[in-house]
Amino acid sequence: MIEVLIQRALPDLGGSAIPPFHDVRSARDWLKLLPMINVPVAHDEISQAIAQLNQSRLAALESLKIIEQFRESVHTLQDAIISKLINKPLPLSTEEQALWDAVDRLWLCMETTYARGWHAACNNEIGITEFLPLLAERTLYYSCKQHCHLAHIYRKPSEAQWRQIFAYYELAKAQHIEKLKARDSLIQISGVTTPESIFLHALLFSAANPHQYTFKQQIWLNNRLEILATRSSLSPIAQTLPNRPALYIDLQAPSSPMRRQGERYDSELEIDTYSLAQVIIKRIKLLRMGEMPDKIGLGTELSPQTAEELLRDLYRAWCEHPTERALPRRESQRYLEAGTGLSNLHFWLAKNNFAPPPQTEQYMSSTELMQIRMFGQTSARSSAMPVNVIETQQWQINNETAQGICLQRARDGQQRIQLHQLMMLADGKTQLLGQVRWLAETHDQREIGIELLPGMPEAACIRAQDAARFGQGDFTKVVMLGALPALKSPATLLLPPGWFRQGRLLDYWDGHQLNRIRLVSLLGRGVDYERVHFVPSGGL
Repeated sequence: MIEVLIQRALPDLGGSAIPPFHDVRSARDWLKLLPMINVPVAHDEISQAIAQLNQSRLAALESLKIIEQFRESVHTLQDAIISKLINKPLPLSTEEQALWDAVDRLWLCMETTYARGWHAACNNEIGITEFLPLLAERTLYYSCKQHCHLAHIYRKPSEAQWRQIFAYYELAKAQHIEKLKARDSLIQISGVTTPESIFLHALLFSAANPHQYTFKQQIWLNNRLEILATRSSLSPIAQTLPNRPALYIDLQAPSSPMRRQGERYDSELEIDTYSLAQVIIKRIKLLRMGEMPDKIGLGTELSPQTAEELLRDLYRAWCEHPTERALPRRESQRYLEAGTGLSNLHFWLAKNNFAPPPQTEQYMSSTELMQIRMFGQTSARSSAMPVNVIETQQWQINNETAQGICLQRARDGQQRIQLHQLMMLADGKTQLLGQVRWLAETHDQREIGIELLPGMPEAACIRAQDAARFGQGDFTKVVMLGALPALKSPATLLLPPGWFRQGRLLDYWDGHQLNRIRLVSLLGRGVDYERVHFVPSGGL
């Protein structure tokens, strides 16, 4: 049985490649000469060296000592490359995709090195057998790294990737080493973990739906899981909150954890979420009592309020997970048009039914004022009305609720999408506005979840009073959302990022009349907009 698992999980040994070092000492000297200040060159060189190490006949113990020396440098270079991909819209550009692929290849190389050592230990190679728990932990660690790296570009692990990490865990379990501790200097708090904890890390990360989180939030979640995963376990029957179904996995059908609904099978294991619930509830209470996140093991990356919100999300995803939704989804096969970009959405709404704002001499645009001062008149080109091309894309509705819509379409590069981006949806004569709440990709499909914003959208233009005093009287194209008394939602403006300042006075043009308004409060923001409550502020 173990022989079958070894063959299924671990790579073959042997090879004919010659790495640029032949033992630990020469590898240490090679690493000292690596130009770490030149990240692209250093990243490429260390990737090639480890790939050659994986295809060489170097002794397994020697390979283990070498790769352990390389770990810190590898992670430093990986972080430097990944920082260039933070919050990039999808699909990635050609250059961005090349960077992402380079990071993915290096994580795979690290996984392969430890997996080869694991294979050698299974063959009782001299000197390596005693490191079996460490090799299993490191192999699972870098397999988990690949899963998390996929989430950075909101891509789901493939079936093959799930099968691989499950195969590693099954082998560790068959060898009775899944609960044995291994030292790991990259585990920030305790420095010790087990193969099962790393496997649970990958499972709980996936169950948390990371596709709804920003890169910063995903990193926070990863760091917290180093501890949270050690507070859980896998067993045929696990403890859960009262009247709550368990999260479980099926070793015969590798995938993200599922919610228990039917009968149990021998190949299934449940995740202990009761202990997780206790840990999370305790920290939420401490945050509400005024404790700072870093004092209770929650790091310094997030504010107390944001950390509490994420803990509540994790509690619902892992521990409560009700079997029925508060708002049921309605399946649909309809298509609709979707557009992004605040200015683009303004033109879409303004098409054929919005008069441009008046331009008086007092409030001429800054460009026109400059031309008058320099040439005595405005140019014919600037006075001509621009031709605005409205950019939209067709999406299919997968399902919908009263507060959101799930859309899908084939992956392509026609429209780049980003988390928390403003998007308008049009179905016939109905137009709705929302923000991208989550997004996920497979090899050929893209799905996005749209959280609808209350109110019917209308085109509008605004002009800042404080800017007008300096001769900058240009109007800015925005969108207004009408009030919805039934939802206690006031009329709001969607402004470009950075526009909100409490009490700021604006000239407001609705297509018919010029009024003066005052900004009251910021109700929400995304990557390309701010949603602001406003009130009238007298006549002009």
